Amino acid sequence: MSTLTGLGRMTRLVLRRDRVRLPVWIVGSSAFLVISALSLPPLYKDQASIDQYAALTRGNPALIAMAGPGYGMDDPNIGQILVNEVQLWGCILLALMSMFLVNRHTRAEEDVERADVLRSSVVGRHAPTAAALIAVTAAEAVVAVISAVGFVASGYAVTGSIALAASFLGLGIVFVGVTAVAAQISGTGRGALGLAGIVLGASFVLRALGDIGENALRWLSPLGWAQAVRAFAGEAFWTLGLCVGFGFGLVIAAFWLSTQRNLGSGLLPGRLGRSTAPQWMRSPVGLAFRLHRASIASWSIGIALFGAIYGSIANDIEEMIADNEIYADFLAQLQGASLVDSFLATSINLLALLATAYAISAALRIRTEEGSGRAEPILAGPIDRARWAMSHLIVAVVGTVLVMASAGFGLGLAYAFVSGDSSQVLRMVGAALVTVPAVLVIAGGTVALFGLLPRMALAAWGFLAVAVLVGIFGQLLRLPQWSRDLSPLSYVPGLPAEQMRILPLVMLTALAVALTAAGLVGLRVRDVRA
Repeated sequence: MSTLTGLGRMTRLVLRRDRVRLPVWIVGSSAFLVISALSLPPLYKDQASIDQYAALTRGNPALIAMAGPGYGMDDPNIGQILVNEVQLWGCILLALMSMFLVNRHTRAEEDVERADVLRSSVVGRHAPTAAALIAVTAAEAVVAVISAVGFVASGYAVTGSIALAASFLGLGIVFVGVTAVAAQISGTGRGALGLAGIVLGASFVLRALGDIGENALRWLSPLGWAQAVRAFAGEAFWTLGLCVGFGFGLVIAAFWLSTQRNLGSGLLPGRLGRSTAPQWMRSPVGLAFRLHRASIASWSIGIALFGAIYGSIANDIEEMIADNEIYADFLAQLQGASLVDSFLATSINLLALLATAYAISAALRIRTEEGSGRAEPILAGPIDRARWAMSHLIVAVVGTVLVMASAGFGLGLAYAFVSGDSSQVLRMVGAALVTVPAVLVIAGGTVALFGLLPRMALAAWGFLAVAVLVGIFGQLLRLPQWSRDLSPLSYVPGLPAEQMRILPLVMLTALAVALTAAGLVGLRVRDVRA
């Protein structure tokens, strides 16, 4: 029996298990990229507006860090604006797709011991991992093809469109390999995701530092390799060979590393815990905090950095969109608001969408604990289901508040630095916290699904997809008002561009409580691990 025996059957199993996830990733990613491409020609109708965009982008450290080096901006075209607006985020999107899906079929399978069952059959050592890598890479290739076709259909040059779409696939292949290696090193699925996330974060930082300083650091980052394809600016396809070669090398390394460890363990030794738990961790809430604390810290730091990027360009927003009526109308859709305040309000709304992703993942932690069987020993004691679930939800609520406060702090601190007004820090923190009730409505909907329809719990990510669609693309796509009202964030006063209104926040809070209560009632009356 070879190490790849059963590869075909394992690949079919991966596709069968991900018959919903893969289409969601493919459709969601492709739609985001193509819709973003469609949105640019109406904003930049002529060469004058394109030249103005290029002039503002060149030499702006904040924009370079957030978007990329701006290859070809000395002789700009609409394709280079597309690259500047979507390439980095498209690459990150496919990197995340690689991380979550590869981890799901490798390290996470060992965590729940399904890998033991599979390997006990006529299945080679490397067949499960190879099947996951094939399925995920094929899905990313589909995203790249759809994106390239969509870009060309939107009026962009064929060669540049292919190069841009290929850069997404190239980075996806790199992180297929990164996650495969992380799955061998770490002893848990969460640890593997953490290691892959560290690599992605380091790639972003190295790329940003290299692009800002125009130095060799960008060549230490896979993100830098993907961007160096120079789509729409004299394409250099050879740089994609770095991505493919590095990704393939990592896959080979992952196969070899798997022979150096026992199934179910990682190459990094597990850290022994204390013989007895500290006093603060001997309650359900204390234990829940222990489980959530790393996630809260990482989300808070990450979203604060995103907020700082937005805040650093807020002072220049009037100059950036001075001659762009469509963009100005989009920001100034609130009557009487300045463009700067409208931009800050829009930035807070975007940061709230990111915080919603945290809130959903935190609320779904109770599903993870139940599905893994770790909840059963707790529920076998004097802790009932509602108290156990509430302990996680309390920490999730506190975490959501901290994440949004961090977002406001990063936004306000950067804006205070460029504007010279230190009062902006507290002002932005307060404006960010106003969005918390809307975020908690979606978290409450997640709990309701978990309690009432546990097999549909992961559909909670659809709530976020709807909020992103109507919040970011609603005006561009001319969506009817009723569809925009589907997002709880549409009811939040857009501070600092709007006046504060208490009633919507009270109603959103009440709805969040009602949804959470419905989920807890459902949890109490259904079977555990139903």
